Amino acid sequence: MKSRLITSYTTVALLTALATIASAAQTKSSGSEPVPPLLRPKPPAIEPTMPPAHPFHDSRYGVTFTVPAAWDLTRKDAEVSTFNLDARSIARTTQLRAVASIDFNPHPNSTFSGALFYFSVTPHLTPAECSAQATVREPRTASTAQIGGLAFTHGYDEHGGICTESRDEIYTTPHNNSCYRFDAVINTFCGGDVSGVQDITPHELDAVRMRMQKILDSVHFDAN
Repeated sequence: MKSRLITSYTTVALLTALATIASAAQTKSSGSEPVPPLLRPKPPAIEPTMPPAHPFHDSRYGVTFTVPAAWDLTRKDAEVSTFNLDARSIARTTQLRAVASIDFNPHPNSTFSGALFYFSVTPHLTPAECSAQATVREPRTASTAQIGGLAFTHGYDEHGGICTESRDEIYTTPHNNSCYRFDAVINTFCGGDVSGVQDITPHELDAVRMRMQKILDSVHFDAN
């Protein structure tokens, strides 16, 4: 009798163990295995609407553009950024007039870390010196872009360590004896796989660039 009980207990234990293993295998194969919190994808970003979109106007230099909804704007350097680190080809006499910065992450599962739109002016530059600000750094490529009815020189600068951590689309034009400049800067970080997110994709980068382009499309210059 005792031998039968031992055999019965052993059989039950074995069947329980096999059921546990089978359940674990089924859980793993179904993709429902628990994922560590840092590796879990973040939910899609909900597009915020505050603060609402509003115009910025620089009465001294006669420039207006629209600050998108959920973007902050400041006229002081170092409050949301460091101008000379983002816009590396500016002159010593360049004056930051305004910077708009995105206040949320539209791609939370990516290595995107920020976008900034700068407006600056450098007084008393020649047209050649103004154009050179957009192309002085490698790769020195240049094209022409129409902004607010004026022709701008368009170049870019990018830098980073392991990966490209910052790309600055630069637009300059001589106007009213000064060099007017816009910088559209997109910042990312390296090591996405380690932090549980994916490197930002070309499609996501294009989506951020479209946000910047909408600001450029809203630029208006006061009549002289």
